[in-house]
Amino acid sequence: MSNPKVSIIVTSYNDAKLLPKCLDALLSQTLKEIEIIGVNDASSDDTLEVLKRYAKQDSRVKYIDNPKNIGLAASRNCGIDKATASFLMFCDADDYYEPTTCQNMYQAITQSKADLAISEIRVIYHAHADMKMSDDNYYSLKYHGLQQINRNIIFNTDLSSTNKIFRKATLDKYHLKFPEGKRFEDAYFCVAYFCVSQTAFFLNQQLYNYVRHAGSIMSQTWSKDVADDHAIDHLHIVFMLYDFLEQNELIDKYNELFWQYFEAFENFALRNSKSKERIRQVKAEARDFVANHNTSFSQANINNQENIRRLNSGKFYFSTTRLKRFLIKLMPTYRLATENIQRLRNLNAKQQQLVEKLDQLRNQR
Repeated sequence: MSNPKVSIIVTSYNDAKLLPKCLDALLSQTLKEIEIIGVNDASSDDTLEVLKRYAKQDSRVKYIDNPKNIGLAASRNCGIDKATASFLMFCDADDYYEPTTCQNMYQAITQSKADLAISEIRVIYHAHADMKMSDDNYYSLKYHGLQQINRNIIFNTDLSSTNKIFRKATLDKYHLKFPEGKRFEDAYFCVAYFCVSQTAFFLNQQLYNYVRHAGSIMSQTWSKDVADDHAIDHLHIVFMLYDFLEQNELIDKYNELFWQYFEAFENFALRNSKSKERIRQVKAEARDFVANHNTSFSQANINNQENIRRLNSGKFYFSTTRLKRFLIKLMPTYRLATENIQRLRNLNAKQQQLVEKLDQLRNQR
Protein backbone atom coordinates (compact mmCIF):
# COMPACT_ATOMS: atom_id res chain seq x y z
CA MET A 1 0.00 0.00 0.00
CA SER A 2 1.72 3.18 -1.24
CA ASN A 3 -0.57 5.75 0.38
CA PRO A 4 -2.30 4.23 3.38
CA LYS A 5 -4.86 6.31 5.27
CA VAL A 6 -4.29 4.63 8.62
CA SER A 7 -1.30 2.86 10.15
CA ILE A 8 -2.15 0.22 12.78
CA ILE A 9 0.67 -0.75 15.13
CA VAL A 10 0.48 -4.23 16.65
CA THR A 11 3.08 -5.15 19.25
CA SER A 12 3.56 -8.79 20.12
CA TYR A 13 5.57 -10.79 22.63
CA ASN A 14 5.02 -14.56 22.55
CA ASP A 15 1.52 -14.17 21.08
CA ALA A 16 1.91 -16.60 18.17
CA LYS A 17 -1.34 -18.43 19.00
CA LEU A 18 -3.45 -15.27 19.37
CA LEU A 19 -1.84 -13.04 16.75
CA PRO A 20 -3.53 -14.61 13.67
CA LYS A 21 -7.01 -13.68 14.92
CA CYS A 22 -5.84 -10.10 15.41
CA LEU A 23 -4.23 -9.89 11.95
CA ASP A 24 -7.19 -11.57 10.22
CA ALA A 25 -9.51 -8.95 11.71
CA LEU A 26 -7.23 -6.17 10.50
CA LEU A 27 -6.97 -7.56 6.97
CA SER A 28 -10.77 -7.88 6.85
CA GLN A 29 -11.33 -4.18 7.52
CA THR A 30 -13.84 -2.43 5.26
CA LEU A 31 -11.28 0.39 4.95
CA LYS A 32 -8.69 -1.18 2.66
CA GLU A 33 -6.16 1.67 2.55
CA ILE A 34 -4.31 0.67 5.71
CA GLU A 35 -0.87 -0.50 6.70
CA ILE A 36 -0.31 -2.97 9.52
CA ILE A 37 2.99 -2.73 11.35
CA GLY A 38 3.66 -5.78 13.48
CA VAL A 39 6.44 -5.47 16.05
CA ASN A 40 7.94 -8.70 17.33
CA ASP A 41 9.54 -7.94 20.69
CA ALA A 42 12.14 -10.75 20.65
CA SER A 43 9.56 -13.48 21.15
CA SER A 44 10.70 -17.01 21.95
CA ASP A 45 7.71 -18.60 20.18
CA ASP A 46 6.64 -18.45 16.49
CA THR A 47 5.48 -14.80 16.54
CA LEU A 48 8.08 -13.74 13.97
CA GLU A 49 7.13 -16.60 11.63
CA VAL A 50 3.45 -15.57 11.87
CA LEU A 51 4.32 -11.98 10.92
CA LYS A 52 6.52 -13.13 8.04
CA ARG A 53 3.75 -15.37 6.71
CA TYR A 54 1.15 -12.60 6.77
CA ALA A 55 3.58 -10.07 5.24
CA LYS A 56 4.22 -12.50 2.38
CA GLN A 57 0.48 -12.95 1.80
CA ASP A 58 -0.48 -9.26 1.94
CA SER A 59 1.75 -6.27 1.14
CA ARG A 60 -0.13 -4.13 3.66
CA VAL A 61 1.55 -6.07 6.46
CA LYS A 62 5.03 -4.97 7.52
CA TYR A 63 7.02 -6.16 10.48
CA ILE A 64 9.83 -5.11 12.78
CA ASP A 65 11.92 -7.74 14.54
CA ASN A 66 13.49 -6.41 17.73
CA PRO A 67 16.87 -8.11 18.32
CA LYS A 68 16.21 -7.98 22.07
CA ASN A 69 13.16 -7.51 24.27
CA ILE A 70 12.56 -3.77 24.77
CA GLY A 71 9.03 -3.74 26.17
CA LEU A 72 5.61 -2.57 24.99
CA ALA A 73 6.27 1.18 25.04
CA ALA A 74 9.53 1.04 23.11
CA SER A 75 8.04 -1.42 20.59
CA ARG A 76 5.12 0.92 19.93
CA ASN A 77 7.59 3.76 19.44
CA CYS A 78 9.39 1.68 16.81
CA GLY A 79 6.05 1.27 15.05
CA ILE A 80 5.36 5.01 15.22
CA ASP A 81 8.73 5.73 13.59
CA LYS A 82 7.98 3.32 10.75
CA ALA A 83 4.37 4.44 10.13
CA THR A 84 3.69 6.30 6.88
CA ALA A 85 -0.02 7.17 7.22
CA SER A 86 -1.35 10.47 8.55
CA PHE A 87 -3.38 8.67 11.22
CA LEU A 88 -2.26 6.10 13.78
CA MET A 89 -4.09 3.40 15.70
CA PHE A 90 -2.87 0.71 18.10
CA CYS A 91 -4.01 -2.86 18.64
CA ASP A 92 -2.67 -5.39 21.12
CA ALA A 93 -1.88 -8.80 19.65
CA ASP A 94 -4.37 -10.62 21.89
CA ASP A 95 -7.25 -8.26 21.01
CA TYR A 96 -9.05 -7.56 17.73
CA TYR A 97 -11.02 -4.95 15.77
CA GLU A 98 -14.57 -5.04 14.47
CA PRO A 99 -14.77 -5.13 10.63
CA THR A 100 -15.69 -1.42 10.42
CA THR A 101 -13.34 -0.13 13.14
CA CYS A 102 -10.81 1.59 10.89
CA GLN A 103 -13.41 3.02 8.53
CA ASN A 104 -15.63 4.42 11.28
CA MET A 105 -12.70 5.86 13.24
CA TYR A 106 -11.12 7.37 10.11
CA GLN A 107 -14.41 8.96 9.04
CA ALA A 108 -15.01 10.28 12.56
CA ILE A 109 -11.69 12.11 12.79
CA THR A 110 -11.54 13.38 9.19
CA GLN A 111 -15.16 14.51 8.85
CA SER A 112 -15.23 16.21 12.26
CA LYS A 113 -11.67 17.56 11.82
CA ALA A 114 -11.04 16.61 15.44
CA ASP A 115 -7.58 16.06 16.88
CA LEU A 116 -8.50 12.51 17.90
CA ALA A 117 -11.48 10.16 17.87
CA ILE A 118 -12.47 7.72 20.61
CA SER A 119 -14.68 4.63 20.49
CA GLU A 120 -16.17 2.43 23.16
CA ILE A 121 -14.45 -0.80 24.22
CA ARG A 122 -16.08 -4.21 24.44
CA VAL A 123 -14.43 -6.30 27.16
CA ILE A 124 -14.44 -10.08 26.63
CA TYR A 125 -13.76 -12.12 29.75
CA HIS A 126 -11.68 -15.26 29.47
CA ALA A 127 -10.46 -14.38 32.97
CA HIS A 128 -10.88 -11.62 35.57
CA ALA A 129 -14.68 -11.52 35.23
CA ASP A 130 -14.75 -9.98 38.70
CA MET A 131 -13.56 -6.74 37.08
CA LYS A 132 -16.68 -6.32 34.92
CA MET A 133 -18.32 -3.66 37.09
CA SER A 134 -15.19 -1.48 37.21
CA ASP A 135 -14.56 -2.06 33.48
CA ASP A 136 -18.09 -0.98 32.59
CA ASN A 137 -17.64 2.23 34.54
CA TYR A 138 -14.14 2.97 33.25
CA TYR A 139 -14.60 2.20 29.55
CA SER A 140 -18.08 3.66 29.03
CA LEU A 141 -18.01 6.97 27.15
CA LYS A 142 -19.37 9.93 29.10
CA TYR A 143 -19.57 12.19 26.04
CA HIS A 144 -20.93 12.03 22.50
CA GLY A 145 -19.91 13.60 19.22
CA LEU A 146 -17.49 16.50 18.80
CA GLN A 147 -16.31 18.05 22.06
CA GLN A 148 -13.99 20.90 22.99
CA ILE A 149 -11.32 19.36 25.22
CA ASN A 150 -11.22 20.58 28.80
CA ARG A 151 -10.05 19.32 32.18
CA ASN A 152 -13.26 17.36 32.92
CA ILE A 153 -13.30 15.62 29.55
CA ILE A 154 -9.70 14.50 29.95
CA PHE A 155 -10.15 13.28 33.52
CA ASN A 156 -13.41 11.43 32.75
CA THR A 157 -12.20 9.61 29.62
CA ASP A 158 -10.40 6.26 29.67
CA LEU A 159 -6.64 6.32 29.10
CA SER A 160 -6.35 3.37 26.75
CA SER A 161 -4.55 4.04 23.47
CA THR A 162 -6.18 1.15 21.61
CA ASN A 163 -9.68 2.63 21.22
CA LYS A 164 -8.43 5.91 19.74
CA ILE A 165 -7.16 7.28 16.44
CA PHE A 166 -4.38 9.88 16.58
CA ARG A 167 -2.91 12.38 14.14
CA LYS A 168 0.72 11.54 13.41
CA ALA A 169 1.47 15.21 12.73
CA THR A 170 0.58 15.98 16.36
CA LEU A 171 2.90 13.25 17.64
CA ASP A 172 5.72 14.56 15.45
CA LYS A 173 5.16 18.20 16.41
CA TYR A 174 5.36 17.53 20.15
CA HIS A 175 7.85 14.63 19.93
CA LEU A 176 5.27 12.57 21.80
CA LYS A 177 6.16 8.93 22.42
CA PHE A 178 5.29 6.23 24.92
CA PRO A 179 7.51 6.39 28.05
CA GLU A 180 9.98 3.53 27.71
CA GLY A 181 10.81 1.25 30.60
CA LYS A 182 7.59 2.12 32.46
CA ARG A 183 4.27 0.39 32.98
CA PHE A 184 1.03 2.37 32.52
CA GLU A 185 2.51 3.97 29.41
CA ASP A 186 -0.96 4.58 27.94
CA ALA A 187 -1.85 6.97 30.77
CA TYR A 188 1.04 9.32 30.00
CA PHE A 189 0.61 9.09 26.23
CA CYS A 190 -3.13 9.75 26.21
CA VAL A 191 -3.16 12.57 28.78
CA ALA A 192 -0.25 14.31 27.04
CA TYR A 193 -1.98 14.00 23.65
CA PHE A 194 -5.25 15.31 25.09
CA CYS A 195 -3.47 18.34 26.56
CA VAL A 196 -1.98 19.42 23.22
CA SER A 197 -5.30 18.91 21.41
CA GLN A 198 -8.34 21.14 21.02
CA THR A 199 -11.17 18.78 20.06
CA ALA A 200 -12.11 15.11 20.37
CA PHE A 201 -14.86 13.13 18.65
CA PHE A 202 -16.60 10.51 20.79
CA LEU A 203 -17.99 7.61 18.79
CA ASN A 204 -20.49 5.64 20.87
CA GLN A 205 -19.82 2.32 19.18
CA GLN A 206 -17.93 -0.69 20.54
CA LEU A 207 -15.19 -0.92 17.93
CA TYR A 208 -12.36 -2.42 19.97
CA ASN A 209 -12.51 -5.89 21.51
CA TYR A 210 -10.34 -6.09 24.61
CA VAL A 211 -9.83 -9.70 25.71
CA ARG A 212 -9.06 -10.26 29.38
CA HIS A 213 -7.26 -13.57 29.78
CA ALA A 214 -4.87 -15.06 32.31
CA GLY A 215 -1.73 -14.53 30.23
CA SER A 216 -2.34 -10.92 29.28
CA ILE A 217 0.00 -8.04 30.06
CA MET A 218 -2.64 -6.66 32.42
CA SER A 219 -2.76 -9.84 34.50
CA GLN A 220 1.05 -9.91 34.64
CA THR A 221 1.05 -6.27 35.71
CA TRP A 222 -1.10 -7.03 38.73
CA SER A 223 0.59 -10.23 39.86
CA LYS A 224 1.92 -9.89 43.40
CA ASP A 225 5.63 -9.52 42.65
CA VAL A 226 5.38 -7.50 39.44
CA ALA A 227 2.84 -5.08 40.91
CA ASP A 228 5.19 -4.11 43.72
CA ASP A 229 8.14 -3.64 41.34
CA HIS A 230 6.12 -1.35 39.09
CA ALA A 231 3.88 0.41 41.62
CA ILE A 232 6.27 3.36 41.65
CA ASP A 233 5.79 3.70 37.87
CA HIS A 234 2.42 5.34 38.57
CA LEU A 235 4.25 8.18 40.27
CA HIS A 236 7.04 8.41 37.71
CA ILE A 237 4.49 8.63 34.89
CA VAL A 238 2.88 11.67 36.49
CA PHE A 239 6.32 13.26 37.05
CA MET A 240 6.99 12.84 33.32
CA LEU A 241 3.61 14.37 32.54
CA TYR A 242 4.52 17.50 34.51
CA ASP A 243 7.76 17.83 32.53
CA PHE A 244 5.83 17.49 29.24
CA LEU A 245 3.29 20.15 30.25
CA GLU A 246 6.02 22.50 31.44
CA GLN A 247 8.09 22.06 28.26
CA ASN A 248 5.05 22.90 26.14
CA GLU A 249 3.97 25.83 28.36
CA LEU A 250 0.74 24.09 29.35
CA ILE A 251 1.20 23.76 33.10
CA ASP A 252 -0.78 26.93 33.87
CA LYS A 253 -3.67 25.76 31.72
CA TYR A 254 -3.77 22.25 33.15
CA ASN A 255 -2.33 22.80 36.64
CA GLU A 256 -5.49 21.68 38.42
CA LEU A 257 -5.83 18.63 36.15
CA PHE A 258 -2.22 17.67 36.85
CA TRP A 259 -2.71 17.64 40.62
CA GLN A 260 -5.89 15.61 40.19
CA TYR A 261 -3.81 13.00 38.39
CA PHE A 262 -1.03 13.34 40.94
CA GLU A 263 -3.43 12.49 43.76
CA ALA A 264 -4.98 9.59 41.80
CA PHE A 265 -1.66 8.14 40.66
CA GLU A 266 -0.02 8.40 44.07
CA ASN A 267 -3.06 6.63 45.49
CA PHE A 268 -2.66 3.89 42.85
CA ALA A 269 1.03 3.57 43.64
CA LEU A 270 0.37 3.18 47.36
CA ARG A 271 -2.52 0.81 46.83
CA ASN A 272 -0.42 -1.49 44.64
CA SER A 273 2.69 -1.41 46.81
CA LYS A 274 3.08 -4.74 48.58
CA SER A 275 6.05 -3.92 50.80
CA LYS A 276 6.74 -1.31 53.48
CA GLU A 277 9.89 -0.29 51.62
CA ARG A 278 7.90 0.46 48.45
CA ILE A 279 5.30 2.46 50.39
CA ARG A 280 8.05 4.51 52.02
CA GLN A 281 9.65 5.09 48.61
CA VAL A 282 6.36 6.28 47.07
CA LYS A 283 5.66 8.69 49.93
CA ALA A 284 9.22 10.04 49.99
CA GLU A 285 9.31 10.71 46.23
CA ALA A 286 5.84 12.27 46.33
CA ARG A 287 6.81 14.56 49.21
CA ASP A 288 10.00 15.63 47.41
CA PHE A 289 8.07 16.40 44.23
CA VAL A 290 5.51 18.53 46.08
CA ALA A 291 8.29 20.39 47.91
CA ASN A 292 10.11 21.10 44.63
CA HIS A 293 6.91 22.29 42.89
CA ASN A 294 5.32 24.16 45.76
CA THR A 295 4.20 27.15 43.66
CA SER A 296 2.27 24.92 41.30
CA PHE A 297 0.94 22.82 44.20
CA SER A 298 -0.36 25.91 46.03
CA GLN A 299 -2.54 26.70 42.99
CA ALA A 300 -4.19 23.26 42.97
CA ASN A 301 -7.70 22.55 44.18
CA ILE A 302 -7.79 22.73 47.98
CA ASN A 303 -9.29 19.22 48.22
CA ASN A 304 -6.47 17.80 46.12
CA GLN A 305 -3.93 19.57 48.31
CA GLU A 306 -5.43 18.17 51.50
CA ASN A 307 -5.71 14.63 50.12
CA ILE A 308 -2.14 14.65 48.83
CA ARG A 309 -0.87 15.86 52.21
CA ARG A 310 -2.76 13.04 53.91
CA LEU A 311 -1.40 10.48 51.47
CA ASN A 312 2.14 11.70 52.08
CA SER A 313 1.69 11.77 55.85
CA GLY A 314 0.56 8.15 55.94
CA LYS A 315 -2.63 8.98 57.82
CA PHE A 316 -4.89 8.68 54.80
CA TYR A 317 -3.81 5.51 53.04
CA PHE A 318 -4.97 2.14 54.29
CA SER A 319 -5.39 -0.63 51.72
CA THR A 320 -8.30 -3.01 51.93
CA THR A 321 -5.92 -5.95 52.23
CA ARG A 322 -4.05 -4.40 55.14
CA LEU A 323 -7.33 -3.43 56.81
CA LYS A 324 -8.52 -7.02 56.60
CA ARG A 325 -5.23 -8.29 58.04
CA PHE A 326 -5.42 -5.69 60.81
CA LEU A 327 -8.96 -6.71 61.73
CA ILE A 328 -8.04 -10.38 61.68
CA LYS A 329 -5.21 -9.69 64.10
CA LEU A 330 -7.57 -7.75 66.30
CA MET A 331 -10.22 -10.48 66.39
CA PRO A 332 -8.79 -12.51 69.33
CA THR A 333 -8.38 -9.31 71.36
CA TYR A 334 -11.83 -8.16 70.33
CA ARG A 335 -13.42 -11.47 71.30
CA LEU A 336 -11.61 -11.47 74.67
CA ALA A 337 -12.65 -7.87 75.34
CA THR A 338 -16.23 -8.67 74.40
CA GLU A 339 -16.27 -11.69 76.68
CA ASN A 340 -14.82 -9.63 79.56
CA ILE A 341 -17.38 -6.89 79.02
CA GLN A 342 -20.16 -9.47 79.08
CA ARG A 343 -18.76 -10.96 82.30
CA LEU A 344 -18.70 -7.51 83.88
CA ARG A 345 -22.27 -6.92 82.79
CA ASN A 346 -23.29 -10.24 84.34
CA LEU A 347 -21.44 -9.36 87.54
CA ASN A 348 -23.11 -5.97 87.64
CA ALA A 349 -26.48 -7.60 87.14
CA LYS A 350 -25.82 -10.04 90.00
CA GLN A 351 -24.60 -7.19 92.19
CA GLN A 352 -27.76 -5.28 91.43
CA GLN A 353 -29.86 -8.30 92.37
CA LEU A 354 -27.99 -8.61 95.69
CA VAL A 355 -28.51 -4.92 96.43
CA GLU A 356 -32.22 -5.27 95.74
CA LYS A 357 -32.46 -8.31 98.05
CA LEU A 358 -30.60 -6.46 100.82
CA ASP A 359 -33.01 -3.55 100.47
CA GLN A 360 -35.94 -5.93 100.71
CA LEU A 361 -34.49 -7.48 103.88
CA ARG A 362 -33.97 -4.03 105.44
CA ASN A 363 -37.54 -3.08 104.66
CA GLN A 364 -38.87 -6.29 106.23
CA ARG A 365 -37.11 -5.44 109.50
